[in-house]
Amino acid sequence: MNLTRRQEEFVRNLVNLYREMQEPFHYSLLAEKLGVSRFSAYDMLRVLEEKGMVTSEYQLSESKTGPGRSAVLYRPTEQARQVMSQLAGDMIDRGDWDAIKERVLEKVRTNELNEWELVEEMLARTPPEGHGAVAYCVEVMTIVTLRLRRRSGRKLLLDYLPEILPTASANCRANLSLLGGFALGILTDESADAPLWGKELLQHAIRYQQLVIGMEPRLCRQLATQLSNVFAVLHSE
Repeated sequence: MNLTRRQEEFVRNLVNLYREMQEPFHYSLLAEKLGVSRFSAYDMLRVLEEKGMVTSEYQLSESKTGPGRSAVLYRPTEQARQVMSQLAGDMIDRGDWDAIKERVLEKVRTNELNEWELVEEMLARTPPEGHGAVAYCVEVMTIVTLRLRRRSGRKLLLDYLPEILPTASANCRANLSLLGGFALGILTDESADAPLWGKELLQHAIRYQQLVIGMEPRLCRQLATQLSNVFAVLHSE
């Protein structure tokens, strides 16, 4: 389902409003939340209803009876909630991710990094199935880089990053897949001394590849930007 940026904003706000109220709402409340006119909110809700994002229902006022006393109320559909989760992508548990990243980097600085503990903590939060594909892919590649931190493979990966990470003109999905394959190859070579650990992480690296191949261009660009930020931090350590 293709939505414009403005439609995405409406979907996000109508889902949040419904979560707050726990009941269908009048379009005037959504208009107030978005800071737009009632007419704009009503027209957009009609458009989103046609797209299957929202459903309307009539409710008779408790204080009034007779014709013309009913109000049209709206609620998001399951499809809207799924779109909301997809749009959230890497924003799911953003605060938790930032806290974990800071803790990880501090452990790296003080040489107190417990690799297996790190893998269990980060990967358990964002399952490879379902929502949060961008967050999951960022975490997998972060762990891969930290795993290679004390090895020649880390330097090799970071040295080639400028050529592998996608740019604005590059084929984003292809470059992200290449990055995963390159990291996967290095991991395979360096996992002989820790077969159980290596096997676990290799499975996640493979899942990264699968997610990237099926990822929408918008999410690919989002993933590339976040990976660039993460690798910049790790490269400076």
